[in-house]
Amino acid sequence: MLATTKQQQIHERIQAHHSAVQAVLVRNIRHVHHAEDAMQEAIVKALQHWPVKGIPDNPRAWLTTVGMNSFRDRFRKESRLDPLTENSEKEEPHSAIDHTELEDDVLKLIFMSCHPAIATENQLALTLRMVMGFSMSEIASALLVPVKTLEKRISRTKRKISASGIDFALPAQSRLASRLDPVQLVLYLIFNEGYYGSSGQLVNRELCRQAIILTRSLCRVYPQPENFGLLALMLFNDSRSLARLNDKHELVTLDKQDRSLWKQSQIQEADVLLQKALRKKSVGVYQLQGAIAGIHSIAKEAEETDWQEIVLLYRELLKLKTTPVIQLSYAVALLFAGLNEEAEKLIQQLEPKLSAYSPFYAAQAKLFELKNNKPAMQAALEKATTLSGSTEAAQHYRTQL
Repeated sequence: MLATTKQQQIHERIQAHHSAVQAVLVRNIRHVHHAEDAMQEAIVKALQHWPVKGIPDNPRAWLTTVGMNSFRDRFRKESRLDPLTENSEKEEPHSAIDHTELEDDVLKLIFMSCHPAIATENQLALTLRMVMGFSMSEIASALLVPVKTLEKRISRTKRKISASGIDFALPAQSRLASRLDPVQLVLYLIFNEGYYGSSGQLVNRELCRQAIILTRSLCRVYPQPENFGLLALMLFNDSRSLARLNDKHELVTLDKQDRSLWKQSQIQEADVLLQKALRKKSVGVYQLQGAIAGIHSIAKEAEETDWQEIVLLYRELLKLKTTPVIQLSYAVALLFAGLNEEAEKLIQQLEPKLSAYSPFYAAQAKLFELKNNKPAMQAALEKATTLSGSTEAAQHYRTQL
């Protein structure tokens, strides 16, 4: 058990620093494929050395140095090193690394992965793999594609980056339009993976923190309303993170959370950002989602939540973006607003599209609870338990059963 805990800590530390290290390696090596090879070699050595010698005080510096040294060792004999890397001295793993403007480096890497020359369906996969270090199986599961298909896509995309000379730089304002949407989506999905957890861990605060830091950097470089709305949405949700699990590590639903644990400073900052965005009168999907999260955050008690206003905001959101998941959230809002018939009709329509999505069955269970249909409620909760991506959520459904 202790060994398992230690291994988990090591994997968490590696993933926590993956994006920063990968960005530095890409900037210095200037070749995506070689930089990723260097990253993988650094990870292998960390998995070999850290269980024996312990996690270093500065894991980011350790991984960066080992990655650069592995690259130099591999290519020095072939005399293919760039002068910048060839002339620099080999450093020890614990030596200091200059991480000035590190967040901007990671942001550059994300923008490079979301270059318009790269097919839209490959942008997200490449970013999750190269920037965040997600495994092929995790990405394949999230994107609903076979692992082998995903591997071929990512390999082709990396070759295209190298062959086309796609630059490691932030785009000019004039070229921003074609790049901003996928970048916002990537940051949104990174935060959601940290907040909702689809791979065993319900709350991964490090992933949430990384997404917030990068979105702050995006707002600083490109101060646009939707960027502010995205950051506000993250801050509103993250402000509740400490209340989502109790002392027994059990999931606590929003209506039962101890609201004294919510971070009021984050809620206030998010509200300021959202108002700043809305004043621009260019409302987008992230601003509307931020506004919905804000209504939850300002309610001092669950009973004070303005569900009627949330329903209206979802209707505006669906005019801009209609997805099954947003429709499901709208259906849940309808249930809490007392509009059960409309909610039931929508939930029935969504079943074919969300038959493998555990929150759908949780919503269905809520509907059956309100209808006092206990057998149907039990069947829905059992399905939700089976499909749940996190152990805490699955346990929550079992407790309800």
